[in-house]
Amino acid sequence: MKTLTSDRPLAMVSKQTRSSAACRPADSAARHAILKGVTMKPESVAEALVALETVAARLRERNDPRAVFPDVYAVITRRVKEAIADGTDRRFLEPAWISRLAGIFCEYYLKALAASLDGRSTEVEAWDVAFSCSRASGTAAGAHALLGINAHINYDLALGLYRNIVQHGAAQDARLLGRYRHDHDLVNEILAAAMPEIFAILSDRYGCPLARVATVTKEVQRAASSVVLFMLKGWRDRVWADLLSLLGTLETTQETGKRAVTARMNQHAGKVARTVAAGNGALRVGAPLVRSAALTLALAA
Repeated sequence: MKTLTSDRPLAMVSKQTRSSAACRPADSAARHAILKGVTMKPESVAEALVALETVAARLRERNDPRAVFPDVYAVITRRVKEAIADGTDRRFLEPAWISRLAGIFCEYYLKALAASLDGRSTEVEAWDVAFSCSRASGTAAGAHALLGINAHINYDLALGLYRNIVQHGAAQDARLLGRYRHDHDLVNEILAAAMPEIFAILSDRYGCPLARVATVTKEVQRAASSVVLFMLKGWRDRVWADLLSLLGTLETTQETGKRAVTARMNQHAGKVARTVAAGNGALRVGAPLVRSAALTLALAA
């Protein structure tokens, strides 16, 4: 069965993307310091978690804003690992498949991070915009997290699902695809349960004013979590549709169908990233007001 010959869209890198991540000279020393000993192609959720926790810690030590996303991402990965580790939590119908997916999924992030550390374009617009914002002073940690989540879900996830399903020989197996969809959707429950921990990391570890406003009271935090989860569920539903489009191209002899799907994914994720980045620019201008509001709400709570 054929697989994608490339996960990166051809001729889809915008002028903004070309300039955002490829403008610096290569920094192989930084890459070595962050990625030394890291498994770049994790085989399981356990290996993925070790990789994420390692790079997050090393980036934090360097006060590098790129630490935010793997810090948040590791929370979800750890909770998935805990859900399948001892076999007593039977919510996942295909725990081995989910574990392998976590490894493949993490591989895409590590590849993008390596390119960023080298000063190269990732060739994925959403990732290039995300890493470009990491060089902009005053960017809120919540914006860093959202930019990474967007790139990883709206671009990487469908590719990871596709690879995992093809590797398991299940592309034409309706029964297994149904079970995989169940497990894909079950991650939404893990995301919901992880929101308080994620907000705490953004607020306490990174001093994010957005997270502080969002957690000023339990009622506000529940409302903020509901908004975030609604958005993430919509993104993850779209991912499954993108996956089905990729699977639908398996029987063709040309790569044009797959390229069209990945180009569409790149365009959508890039548009979301540009929107978040534009909002982040406005937030930097109004940062003093946001910090003042966060303090005022905290004192009034």
